[in-house]
Amino acid sequence: MLPSFIKRILGRKKQTAAKPGSFPDDDKLSPHLNEKMIKLQPYVDRNRDIKARPFFAKGDPRRKLTLLYMEGRVNQDILYEQLLKSLMLYSDEDLIQGGSAEHLIDRLYQTSISIGQVRKSDSFSDTLQSLFEGYVILLIDRVKDVLIFDIRGGEHRSPEEPPIERTLRGSREGFVEDIIVNIALIRKRLSDPNLVIEKSTIGRRTKTDIAILYIDDIADPELLANIKDKIEQIDVDGIAAIGYIEQFIEDNPRSIFPQLRSTERPDKLVTELLEGKVAIVANGTPWVLIAPSQFINFMQASEDYYERIIVANFSRLFRFFAFFLAISLPGLYISLLSFHQELVPFQLFITLAQARQNVPFPVALEVIIQEVIIQLVVEMGLRLPTTIGQTVGVVAGIVLGQAAISANLASPGIIIVIVITTICTFSMPNYSMVLAVRVLRLFMILLTSAFGLFGFSIGWFLILVHLASLDSFGVPYFAPFAPTRYAEIKDSLIRAPLKTMNKRPASIPHQDNIRQERIK
Repeated sequence: MLPSFIKRILGRKKQTAAKPGSFPDDDKLSPHLNEKMIKLQPYVDRNRDIKARPFFAKGDPRRKLTLLYMEGRVNQDILYEQLLKSLMLYSDEDLIQGGSAEHLIDRLYQTSISIGQVRKSDSFSDTLQSLFEGYVILLIDRVKDVLIFDIRGGEHRSPEEPPIERTLRGSREGFVEDIIVNIALIRKRLSDPNLVIEKSTIGRRTKTDIAILYIDDIADPELLANIKDKIEQIDVDGIAAIGYIEQFIEDNPRSIFPQLRSTERPDKLVTELLEGKVAIVANGTPWVLIAPSQFINFMQASEDYYERIIVANFSRLFRFFAFFLAISLPGLYISLLSFHQELVPFQLFITLAQARQNVPFPVALEVIIQEVIIQLVVEMGLRLPTTIGQTVGVVAGIVLGQAAISANLASPGIIIVIVITTICTFSMPNYSMVLAVRVLRLFMILLTSAFGLFGFSIGWFLILVHLASLDSFGVPYFAPFAPTRYAEIKDSLIRAPLKTMNKRPASIPHQDNIRQERIK
C-alpha cells in the first residue's frame, strides 16, 4: 500500500491521470513532485509490488523526495545503506543548498550518493520503463530531472553444478537465471580485453535483457553481423526462455536437427568463444546459445578434452556408435525378422522365433507398441520431481517389461532391443540431439516396416543428405565430413593430441587462425 503522504498528493488531481498502457501526450516530466506522481499513479496503483518511499534529505529538509522501486528486484542493502541512509543522515547542507535547483541533481550525485551506475532523465516514458525493468527512481520536488539507479539484485540462485551437463573433472559451476551473474562467470574465466559484450532487449512487453558475446580479434565480422541482424529482426511480445531466440534465428527451423548448441557450463562456453564462435545470453535462462554449431559439436563432451587421448577417443567413438544404434536398432530388428530372415544366424533366429510364437502381433506392431510405452515412461520421468521420477521410471520399466512378457504381449528379444536403444539414446551429451534421435527412430521404424533393409538404406540416405544440406549461419553443418576437410578430421570422430591442434577449425569463420604455437 502507498503511504498516506503519497495518497494525499495523488488525490489532488486524479482526474488528469493517464490511462494504463498509454503514455501521456507530454512525455516531459514536471518539476513538481505531485505532478510527477499523478502521471505515475495509474501504474503504481495497479502494481502492489511497486513501493514508494517519501523522505527528506538532511541537507535540504524542506524539499520532498520519493524513491520508487519494485519489491524483490533491487538489492535492499544498497538501497538502504547507499541511498536512503546517505541522503537522510549524511547529505551536506552547504553543498546541496548552495546553487540553483537545476543543479541539485548533480550536487546530490557528487556529494551524497556513492552508487556507480546512475543516470539522469526528464522523460516520463523512460522513467516508467526503467521502473518496470527493476531500476530505482529518485523523484525530487521542484526538480524536473529524476535520478535512475541500477542496483538490481533481489533473489537469484547461486551458481552450482549443472544438473544435465555433469562432468567428473571439470568445473562445478553452472549458469543461473541472472544475466549479470552469467557474464561474470564468463569474465572470470576469460579476462581477455578483447572479449566484447553487447547488450540489448527483446520483447515489446517482457523487455528481456540479452547479451551477445564474442572475442573481437577472433570472431568473423560477417558472421557476427549475420547473427546481430537476425536478432534485431525479432519483433515479438516477449520471450519466456532462450529457446524462443533459437527458433527465431536458426537457418532451418523445420529441420529436426538443432542448429545452435546450448550449454549450461561456463568452461565449455569459453572454449567455444576461443574458436571464433558467438554466444547469446538471455536473462531468466540458465542456458547460453552458441552459434554457429555443427553436428560433431553435439557429440563432443567436456571430458573429451580433460582426459588422456586414448580414453577420450574411446568414449567419443562409443558415442557415435550409440547415435547409430539409437536410430537404427529397432528398424534393423524389424527388417531382419520380417523381411530378411536369411541374414540372421540360424540358431539365433530359432531362439527369437520360439520366443515370439505366442505373441499375437507382427514384429513391426510389437516394436511400435513397446516404443510408445518407453517414450511415455521417459516423458513421465522428465515431468515428475527428480527423486520420484527416477524411482517411478525404473519401477515402471521393470514391471511393464516383465508384465508384457508374461502376458505374451511382447517377446524378450524386443524388450532387450528397446532397452539397449534407450540406453544409447541418453548416452549422448546434448539433450537437443537426444530429442532429434527419438523422432528419427520412429521415422526409421516406419520405413523398415514397409520396405525392410531397403527402407533402412533409404532412411539413412535421407538423413545423411539432410545433414549435408544444412547450414548454421553459413557454416556447413556436417563438416568436416561434407564438405570433407581433412585438417579438421583430427577433432571429429576422434581427436588428436592437444599439442598438435595448432590452428582453429577452418569451417568456423575467424580472423586469427593460430590457436597455439607448434609444440614439439
